[in-house]
Amino acid sequence: MRDKITIYTIAREAGVSVSTVSRFLNGSANVSEEKRNAIENVVRKYNYRPNAIARNLSKQKTRMLGFILPDVTHPFYGTTFIEAEKRAMELGYTILLCNTMNDNMLNNTRMEERYIDILSEKLVDGVIMIGGHINEIDVPPGYIKKVNRLIESVPVVMINGEIEDLDCYRVVTRDELGIRALINHLVSLNHEKIGFVGGALGIQPTNKRLEAVKRGLAVHGIEFKEEWFVGSGFNIDTGIEAFEQILQMDDRPTAVVCINDLVAIGIIHSAIKFGLSIPQDLSVAGFDNIYLTEYMIPRVTTVDLNLKKLGRMAVDTLVQCLNGKSPEKTTVVETRIVIRDSCINARNGQKFGIF
Repeated sequence: MRDKITIYTIAREAGVSVSTVSRFLNGSANVSEEKRNAIENVVRKYNYRPNAIARNLSKQKTRMLGFILPDVTHPFYGTTFIEAEKRAMELGYTILLCNTMNDNMLNNTRMEERYIDILSEKLVDGVIMIGGHINEIDVPPGYIKKVNRLIESVPVVMINGEIEDLDCYRVVTRDELGIRALINHLVSLNHEKIGFVGGALGIQPTNKRLEAVKRGLAVHGIEFKEEWFVGSGFNIDTGIEAFEQILQMDDRPTAVVCINDLVAIGIIHSAIKFGLSIPQDLSVAGFDNIYLTEYMIPRVTTVDLNLKKLGRMAVDTLVQCLNGKSPEKTTVVETRIVIRDSCINARNGQKFGIF
């Protein structure tokens, strides 16, 4: 039983909130005598002092931050993490990486919940979360409850995630503005048959970027064809699969906006396999501006999410909280379009939509 005792066990048996137990363990005077006695009785009952309790009783800090992400090998998450780690070290903190192995609605490994349980025991001073379940449209109540417990224990910063029932800090990018810039660019190149490739419905970035594509086209009086949405996934392999699906269409788009750069890279790879070329046969735009886009042939037109600033701002927000300051609840990191070689004028030799 000893190994299973946590701050939540103490709170439940004492009949108080987790935050009350946390204040007690931190030596705060802002705990009534009745609640203090109840908590002491439970702690004495189990004769249990995990490292977190011992550390809190002596008012020590770990100067360690938790960072929960779905896939550290993905350039978007990996780059954001590295920049956050650099900033944390500059400020005298280290980061504990929690890689959840792509835990989300499509691949439920439950690793994210396990990491939340671990971090909730105050093994870290604060937590940054990116990707995974915080990006879902319909988030399970049990997951929300776990994250709320985490927020009661330590300050939490979410990067781009948005869950109404969670009162945490957020660092966000303006994806819609980036999509709008891509659409404007493609329309300026005389494209009217524009598709959207990658992602999965039910995941916030997919839903939001798809709607942004539709709104961006509507501004120009262009209709979006639903059959030109190929929600194949988020990696290079799914980009390859998406291109093969597009090849089977009777009426094909002349340009596609991809959910991210990896999907765009997959499309370029697949086009070469079929003896076609980008952008001569299909204009392709990515999203994220990962480092690989600069070295592809052709170099990929994309949206820069400023990953360096994204990671650093998440750490800055967290450390401000830990230093007793009051940062903005939501910090916006601006996006910008990066025009390269993967899109050309639809009236200047583009033939994919008609061959």
